[in-house]
Amino acid sequence: MKIYYTCEYCGSHIDMIEVDMVDEIRLGFDCLTGEERQDIIRTDDLNNSMYVKSLCDCCIETLGISDEGSFVRGVNYLH
Repeated sequence: MKIYYTCEYCGSHIDMIEVDMVDEIRLGFDCLTGEERQDIIRTDDLNNSMYVKSLCDCCIETLGISDEGSFVRGVNYLH
């Protein structure tokens, strides 16, 4: 399966990885709630692909969340 990562903020392509089997723990998906999964992950069974919304390095820096200590919890910059 091909997994495509796209920046939710600017829409740029971040990366694509190809895996034989999706390991949710290894990919960090196990910590997401059902609602977060619906918002962040989209699967395309026909093309054997998965699309994941994330943030690119530039947007992380622009939003000022590159250092976890500077991230203000409760402020939702994306929506």
